[in-house]
Amino acid sequence: MSEEKLYTINEIIKDAEIARSTFDKFAESNNLRPVKTEKRGKKFYSLKDKELVVSHYLNGKGKEEKEKYTNHKAERRDEVVDLLKEQVQQLKQANEQLVHDNDILTDQLRAKDEQIASAHQLADQAQKLHLGMEQQMKMLTESSESPVVDGETTETNNKPSKDEKPAQETPDTKKATSKSWWHFW
Repeated sequence: MSEEKLYTINEIIKDAEIARSTFDKFAESNNLRPVKTEKRGKKFYSLKDKELVVSHYLNGKGKEEKEKYTNHKAERRDEVVDLLKEQVQQLKQANEQLVHDNDILTDQLRAKDEQIASAHQLADQAQKLHLGMEQQMKMLTESSESPVVDGETTETNNKPSKDEKPAQETPDTKKATSKSWWHFW
């Protein structure tokens, strides 16, 4: 008797054009058992098993399932690509809006900076004017205390100046000033 040729899983899935996981599911559901298993776990199947798998996935119901799965993957890929394109478009629009808003805010910030500079300049001018007016008021009050006529000063008041003491203090005023404010008697 001649020995029947045995096929490995890799040879079967290559001829059937399927994945290893697909073969494992098919073998389990159709109760396919290896004819021979080596010590290291390598499995061999008969020609009959190989033809069953190949015919199922190349000509039969498995072909339809495979095409459906492949088409579904392609459809999902197209949906994902379309979704990503849409998201990229939305991000571009959002970016354009942000750039536009940034330009507006930058212009507003420049205008505020100009307003602040103008306010600082006005405040500086107001401070200078106030200082000038204070100096003029001081000069006017000093000149009214001692009027100058033809370059000479004349005393019009008989009031003592700030540095001079009154000629005579009465004893009552001395007594009143020496008492503290909390004594009422």
